[in-house]
Amino acid sequence: MKRIFFLIFVLLLTLLASHVFSQSSGWRLRLMPQASFGGRNTVQRPNNDEGTRVALNSEFSRKNNATFSPRIELEYSYNKHHFIATASLLNDKFEGSTNRNIWYDGELFNAGENIDTKYKFNTYRIGYRYRLVDQPQFAFELGATLLFRDAYISMEDNTKEAKFSNFGVAPLLSYYLEWKATGQFSLLTYGDAFAIKVGRAEDIFAGAKYQFTPKLSGIAGYRLLEGGSDSDKVYTMSAFHFISVGIGYDF
Repeated sequence: MKRIFFLIFVLLLTLLASHVFSQSSGWRLRLMPQASFGGRNTVQRPNNDEGTRVALNSEFSRKNNATFSPRIELEYSYNKHHFIATASLLNDKFEGSTNRNIWYDGELFNAGENIDTKYKFNTYRIGYRYRLVDQPQFAFELGATLLFRDAYISMEDNTKEAKFSNFGVAPLLSYYLEWKATGQFSLLTYGDAFAIKVGRAEDIFAGAKYQFTPKLSGIAGYRLLEGGSDSDKVYTMSAFHFISVGIGYDF
């Protein structure tokens, strides 16, 4: 299934490229080898008396304090129109035992047993933003993003594994704000966010950009990824903090 979603993402990106390549180019590719630091990560499946709500970050130990979380952004600009495609990978792993029984996805994990827990949240996005303000020192854009998520949470001991996978699509609001302090240096923030009754999601970056050459730029800052779902099927709420650096190339 995750391959199907990835192929859909590639197909949408190809269709976008086939349309815009025929016009004046305004492409930007940004590679961001991020380091992610997990905050809270709470899960319950199902979200009723048959499931146990578990705070993974406090009841278990993280296997890694920081994990490699790469991100790729491809943007095409045409006049005040901006089309963005993004792929981002995220994993979090826990291990240990608790002093209570845990029911997860129909499986019982007894107190004192060693449990390995894996959390994956990969996203592929297609977005559009319109530049409302376009001044020499100030830019502001608003738009929307369609997020394709490929996620799962699994628990495993020596004899069994329980795994809940989630593949879906979510609409988000999108923004971009940049202040150019000098001809080469600017401060910026951008991201996607949305909230409804059964869940929310925020992916926000704030940092600085330096233009080394007319085509080559560097970016560094802090990124917050936060949100989750509170439905009948599952409760999951997490927060991740990123040291986010990257290199951009315009062509």
